[in-house]
Amino acid sequence: MKKKILFLALLALAAWQASKHWNELFEKKSAHEAVVVNDGQRTHERVRLSVGGQTFVRELLPPRAEAVFRFNVTRDETFELDWKIGADDRLWKGGLVTQGRMVQRHTFRTRDDGSVVYTVARIETP
Repeated sequence: MKKKILFLALLALAAWQASKHWNELFEKKSAHEAVVVNDGQRTHERVRLSVGGQTFVRELLPPRAEAVFRFNVTRDETFELDWKIGADDRLWKGGLVTQGRMVQRHTFRTRDDGSVVYTVARIETP
């Protein structure tokens, strides 16, 4: 009898905890997006985007193609983007992603000369 009562009490406690943390357990978290677009005429190789200790890689990015990466941060962070065109290495640092509820789409338009056009837009969340 005591075992049944203990079991039911533990079951009730588990159900109560699950109801309190339902959103954390089963709802999809919002995430920022980084979109790297090759606006050049040549294929970009070894495209690497780093932010907040995370590195995202696309080995080849043909002209007019894009790579989309979803990520979260635990504090305000800046970006580092590097890629290769033939034997030339390109590097860009900048931008800002902030910690918090507002999620954003960060677009990096890379060009063959090494320049980057960086834009930010808010992603509407339900």
